[in-house]
Amino acid sequence: MIFTSIQYFKYPRLTFIGFVMTLEDKDIIQVDATVIIGVMILLTLSIGFDSSIISQKDQNITRLMITLAIIAPFTASAVLAIMTNLTNKYTEQLKKTSIIIMAVGFGYLIFVIAAFMASIYYLI
Repeated sequence: MIFTSIQYFKYPRLTFIGFVMTLEDKDIIQVDATVIIGVMILLTLSIGFDSSIISQKDQNITRLMITLAIIAPFTASAVLAIMTNLTNKYTEQLKKTSIIIMAVGFGYLIFVIAAFMASIYYLI
């Protein structure tokens, strides 16, 4: 049996029917970095579409808070993933916490996108 040897694998895994995928630290850091860079690019593009300077000043604080709230969980997840390689204690707990924080970040990102789409729908 192939699956009996995989059951004792020390990394957290996502199991689908007949398929086992392990999440390693480098994968978590890569996903976190991709999301952070994507949010920063979208923030830069959204600022360029405002025409009036007064509306930019009013919305800069709001954009900053939303951006920080999106980036914070992914940054924490990446830091915890790096810490699993630096310490020998609590590696499994740090890895699981890193994955949970990344999932929370994705949930909040989906909420922000849905709220943005609802606000666009309301304006139409």
